[in-house]
Amino acid sequence: MEEALSDYLNEHGEKAAGVAVIVVNEDEITYLMDGYADIKRQVPVDEETIFEWGSVSKVLIWISILQLEEAGHLELDKDIATYLPRDFHSKLSFDSPVTLTHLMNHTAGYDDSYTDLMVLKPAEIASLKEVLEAADVRQVFPPGEVVAYSNYGAGLAAYVVEEVSGMDFRLYVQKHIFEPLQMTKTSIDAEQNDLPWVKEQRKNVQGYSEDLQLIQPNHYVIPLYPAGSVTGVASDLQKLLKALLSEDGAPLFRHRQTLDALLLPTLYYPGTNVPRMANGLVSLPSESGQVFGHGGNTVAFSSSFYVDRQAGTGVLVMTNMANERTFTLGIPEIVFGKPHKENPSTLEDSSKWAGIYEPARVPRHGFSKVYGLLLRSKSEQAEAHDLTMNGLRYSQTGPGMYLTGDDFSAYAIDVYSEHPVNGNMLSSAQTDMLRIPIYQHLLEWGSIALGALAALLSIVFMLFSLLRKIRIHTILLMQHVLNLLAVLNAVWIAYRTASITTYTSIHPFLTANLFYVAASWVVSGILIARMRTGRKDKREAFIGILTVMTAVVLTGNILYWEFYF
Repeated sequence: MEEALSDYLNEHGEKAAGVAVIVVNEDEITYLMDGYADIKRQVPVDEETIFEWGSVSKVLIWISILQLEEAGHLELDKDIATYLPRDFHSKLSFDSPVTLTHLMNHTAGYDDSYTDLMVLKPAEIASLKEVLEAADVRQVFPPGEVVAYSNYGAGLAAYVVEEVSGMDFRLYVQKHIFEPLQMTKTSIDAEQNDLPWVKEQRKNVQGYSEDLQLIQPNHYVIPLYPAGSVTGVASDLQKLLKALLSEDGAPLFRHRQTLDALLLPTLYYPGTNVPRMANGLVSLPSESGQVFGHGGNTVAFSSSFYVDRQAGTGVLVMTNMANERTFTLGIPEIVFGKPHKENPSTLEDSSKWAGIYEPARVPRHGFSKVYGLLLRSKSEQAEAHDLTMNGLRYSQTGPGMYLTGDDFSAYAIDVYSEHPVNGNMLSSAQTDMLRIPIYQHLLEWGSIALGALAALLSIVFMLFSLLRKIRIHTILLMQHVLNLLAVLNAVWIAYRTASITTYTSIHPFLTANLFYVAASWVVSGILIARMRTGRKDKREAFIGILTVMTAVVLTGNILYWEFYF
């Protein structure tokens, strides 16, 4: 194994900034560290190098929940409202109760948000309760119906830990996980204020893009800290790995049965016996089919953490690169092997699953929902029984089951099913994808295209007016100026969101769009009145009609995509 991993690191070394790999195979432990924590200063990765866990941090939430269940302080299938204070402002939209099992399986029905995920140098850090109440998240699916990975749901589970234990979640983790495992070089606080050594060491590490370009700045604060703020050395995470592979569950649990239960499937792919999740841990398609763990990403770090308890094997990979896959997914694939490809006797006509699919894990309210357009994928039939999506070919291994060898094993399995409410659905490890009617897909992209055309027309009118090629009345000119300001404002909002920002910081820009809508209605009303009452030549009438149409298209886009506050 060590030779295979060393060869892999050597083969792909030119793609690495810094990498730390630890493999536990029963009593054997393999350490591999390569590259630099800081390329410019030539600081090598070593046992003192700090890495951000990202969403691997969620493993601590699920362990905490199982600890409290073992102690008899909570029940996984009980309404979480039982454990929350009465003044807590929940995001519930349905009468059905949300349980901890829903939160762990990511089936509570919450949508996502692209704001407030990370904040650069916040003026103050709010409490976990305040962050949850202020989150721009809504419950858009009934509990138990759809899988949509949710940072909010994980944070809500951590808040249940706070309320049930009577302790701040950071203190709970320190006392019940870090201290028993002697994880003395790991911080959970959003700004590492709980461990000054980690905070100081973090200054020695830089983060890089996939092409090894420095990401600057690369040290952000995660307000919903239980979902992704843990920072520490790889050898500390190894202690957690070994604890999940231990015989008796100590020191995390009192009984071995609790540890066994943590790694037993709690969610399967629709209509199959293929494991999908185990109490918040995600199934990694593998040779044994019993590997569970989690991946994680921050602005400039990527990690993965997987265990096969029955085989006594675990692996962790930590890198200081954003959205890294070659190591965080490639190395677990080497350790655990690829899933078996079966040759079924019965195959279905795969054309029934062709169509456009959108992840359930996208914002479904507010301006962020426009990003869902960019995440849609097209499934197309390949020959009679296979499918292609995003340039990958998926071979059918049974009705509804499709497997690809063109990507890392973490993304190998796609399962199609017919949902009683949502229709055709594609299920991957962490989210379901819902089929979008082709007419809706075309109309929504068409609205964006028309908006771009309206903006282009306003630019053309402005340029021709400045060049005196055509004379535009002041009221017409006013509408085109408004159009361009609105388009620039929308582009700025999109840019700020993509660059990581808070929802509060873009409130003024979203509010400005409402003023644009109101002003456009007034100006367009005046234009229509002038065209109906005055005598105009054909060219002027044509320009007036086009001007009103640009306003209608742009205001329609703002209202449909909710680019307002």
